[in-house]
Amino acid sequence: MEYEFHFVVDGIEVDDDKAVAIVHDTFDGVLTRHRGRHFLDVSESGVNAIDAAHRIVVRLRKSLPALRLVRTDPDLVGVSDIAERVERSRQNVQQWVSGERRQDKLPFPDPEGIAGRSPVWRWGDVNAWLAQFGEGDEVHPPTREEALTIDFLLPKWQRTLDDGLPLVRFAAAETGDGRDEERETVQRLLEGTLTLPGVLEQIAAIPAPRTQRQRLTVVCAVLPDRLSSVVARIGHDEVWAVLAFQGVEGELHLQPVGTAQAPDAVPLSRLGLGRDATVGDLLLVQTNGPDDTPVTPTTPVGLD
Repeated sequence: MEYEFHFVVDGIEVDDDKAVAIVHDTFDGVLTRHRGRHFLDVSESGVNAIDAAHRIVVRLRKSLPALRLVRTDPDLVGVSDIAERVERSRQNVQQWVSGERRQDKLPFPDPEGIAGRSPVWRWGDVNAWLAQFGEGDEVHPPTREEALTIDFLLPKWQRTLDDGLPLVRFAAAETGDGRDEERETVQRLLEGTLTLPGVLEQIAAIPAPRTQRQRLTVVCAVLPDRLSSVVARIGHDEVWAVLAFQGVEGELHLQPVGTAQAPDAVPLSRLGLGRDATVGDLLLVQTNGPDDTPVTPTTPVGLD
């Protein structure tokens, strides 16, 4: 899904022709200035708004190292603004707000505050409400809850990149099969491990091919998960990830995995494994090897 972000930014200016050109040509974005503040409008795809923000932070840092994302801008709208954006009358919108129409769906979102004497809403909340009826923008701004999470994470993400480390994105190999809590346990264990000095540096140094060295996807799995499901969680612009799982005695394992396009990855077929192989099958190969020769856990493996 495509998400639209309005950031308050620092470090670049509208008078910087080079920065403006990068924003326009590389990100199809717009940099503006209002009352001394600079604003950046960009879009990015992701499995959700947090993932899309995670991705755009990395891309922006790579192209514009001096840029600092201060916070998201709420993009507040009143009744007239909403009516104009959805091409409806003010009366229609007022009926939505008051609950006189479309009562069979979720209620109209609460206002963000009052401007003058009129309520104003975050456009992201209104747009999400309109999506129930197949209306609103095709490009989705974050909701209030999503924006608050992004604002909380922005400083941490940027400090991590300042330190030369990759941003970690967690994903579950599978969901809804009764093992979600086990995968969440793996994530919590890994999150605690990553806070230890030097651990993230060691993971980032795993000799696996990467097209994007500032973003690291970690897929949390259990032994019955299929390796094809793990690879399916790799981002559309990535060719590898790190598989995290617990062994039979509860020990944490980290294994680079890649797509068929990942260079230098060892194909699963060479290890005697097929496309339906599981994480447990890989662990057995790591322990015993296809010919009783153990495979180094840091060897990247990929689907054929």
